[in-house]
Amino acid sequence: MKGLQVSLLGLVCAALLVSTTAIADTTFKYDEPAPGNMRFAWIHGSISAKANTDVRVQVHRYNEHTYILRQNPAIHWEAPFMYLLFGTDTAILLDTGATAEPEYFPIFEKVKRVIGRWESANKTKLAKLVVLPLGDDESQLGGLSQFKDPSNLAGMEVVLESPTAIVSGAVTEASIDLGDRSLAVIATPGLSAAAVSIYDPWSDILFTGNTFYPGRLVIRDFAAYKASLQRLVAFADKQNVEWIAGGRIEMQATPGMDYRLRANYRPHERPLQMSVSTLTQALQIVALINGREMIEVAADFIVMNGVGRGARAYGWPVYTPGPLQKPNVR
Repeated sequence: MKGLQVSLLGLVCAALLVSTTAIADTTFKYDEPAPGNMRFAWIHGSISAKANTDVRVQVHRYNEHTYILRQNPAIHWEAPFMYLLFGTDTAILLDTGATAEPEYFPIFEKVKRVIGRWESANKTKLAKLVVLPLGDDESQLGGLSQFKDPSNLAGMEVVLESPTAIVSGAVTEASIDLGDRSLAVIATPGLSAAAVSIYDPWSDILFTGNTFYPGRLVIRDFAAYKASLQRLVAFADKQNVEWIAGGRIEMQATPGMDYRLRANYRPHERPLQMSVSTLTQALQIVALINGREMIEVAADFIVMNGVGRGARAYGWPVYTPGPLQKPNVR
């Protein structure tokens, strides 16, 4: 009986040892993309933003080390997406949302809770959180101030990283190490002067922020944006990109139809994920525009050059594919 007790004690100790080192055994390497789940629906705001009762920050666990967060459209009409990725010793938050006030948009508290749950599940403590906006748009920088007090994450270093500190000038590619999970950083200015995109070779997701997403792509620097798309297409040709994750959704499920600016209610949005073929299509459209003042409508996005973000395609000399031609139903 005594021997049995010793054996049981040994088994318990062995189990505890395995559980406390579980994350250390994660290699973040797959022959195929790390599996993830996108079978769910995003909250879509409400006609009366004031009466909305949904969560302020929606959190979706794509897989055990990759989380997608979205700001409630009723809190801010751009409803930006943020991405929280975990490595063995470092986590990174891509973009911080559009609202600074934690009482309306508690992005810091939500990220803190997700980190706590992740650490508990993996029996480990992270050393560092990197906060990296993928551009300089307000929808990416709004919540940044909530991360500026390092004492809020006890025992964890918080690094507020700038895209231009990683890639700038002639340096168009770099990397960030999360501990066994290394991310590629690609300079992608054009819509935003300080924009970068991130590629995660573990999940094979390309995070493009506001550089490329299902919405209105308003070009600010044509030459820079064309070069950025060329860089992304060439990069995607060399990598196994499973899908592209942008910074927001502005397109409806109906091909070629977008939501108006400041729309807090979006019940029939197009899915977030985009394919590499849509990126190639965007480059072809930009080449077709060739620097002219123009709006080109595609099924999954709208390219706008030399016009304001609120401009409409109607009345412009644009090429609209046949399947997308329809009367104005707005």
